[in-house]
Amino acid sequence: MFLFGSATQDQREPDKDTIAIIEASYIYNIAKLVQWTDPKMREGPFVIGVMGSGNLYQELLNKYATRTIGKQPIEVRKLPRAAVAEECHILFIQKEDRAMLAESIKSANLGSTLIVTEWPGALEEGAVVNFIPANKTLKYEIRLSNAAAHRIEIGLTLRQLAERVVE
Repeated sequence: MFLFGSATQDQREPDKDTIAIIEASYIYNIAKLVQWTDPKMREGPFVIGVMGSGNLYQELLNKYATRTIGKQPIEVRKLPRAAVAEECHILFIQKEDRAMLAESIKSANLGSTLIVTEWPGALEEGAVVNFIPANKTLKYEIRLSNAAAHRIEIGLTLRQLAERVVE
């Protein structure tokens, strides 16, 4: 299992950022185990947007940008804090940018974006997937109603592997 470091986000070195490595792996695997019911989300590149977390962005870029989700090539984008998530399949918002979650959800252009976060209570704020520390590892929780609101179907395997699933 993976262990948490005690360093803060700003102090971690990109090549040793275990949390960013785990989050990137989870995001990639979540993308493979989710179905976007909106047909236009199955065209063009599969876009993963990262707000904040330069280490996670680098990890996704280095390890997953040459892969595909289905037949869609993955495109990783580093988004500014005032980003519009209209073109993202998955949008990751780090805890330092949590104010952007409410702004992103209010955006009429959000559509079928799966929002991934990393702070306590984020599911209640509108996230679909939230990373949580659990027993010295990183796990995730899912809110199915938030997924349904974005026309996203969460696969059975993803639900079974989650630490917590909220209807």
